[in-house]
Amino acid sequence: MKKLLLLLAFFSFQFVNGQTNDPTIFVQVEVAPEYPGGENAMYEFISRNVNYPIKEKENGISGKVIARFAIMTDGSTDHIEILSKTPEAFNQEVIRVIKAMPKWKPGMQDGRAVPVYFTLPVVFQLDDDTKPVKPKSRDWANVAGYIGIAVGVVVGVLLYKWLN
Repeated sequence: MKKLLLLLAFFSFQFVNGQTNDPTIFVQVEVAPEYPGGENAMYEFISRNVNYPIKEKENGISGKVIARFAIMTDGSTDHIEILSKTPEAFNQEVIRVIKAMPKWKPGMQDGRAVPVYFTLPVVFQLDDDTKPVKPKSRDWANVAGYIGIAVGVVVGVLLYKWLN
């Protein structure tokens, strides 16, 4: 059975460094937002909820989606952006799962809850045994067998006519 491998590399509360388009959303805070149950619970949630897009699975396409989203003061996710160049089906699946996440414990700055950007990489990768196999246009062993039978029939008919 085809399996989806989700690799959440560089996770450990990786925040975007640099300028933000929305000055009301922080990129770094004193207390980072926390997924309910912690990092392992988030891995489990993503593993259970991300579905490998069918077309990409059938064509053996893999990719790494890097999503940035804000964890708002109420713990909800918002302002979801895809930062990587990946197939649209992968992007939409990651967006769907981020929207479905339970509320986080929000980030804190100066003792109050503040919205914080969070970066999450999600890798779509098929197991080696699930990569598509190119269909064989001809099974040459069978073709050779049929040629041998045809030659044998022709030779047999010619010998029969020559002997009679």
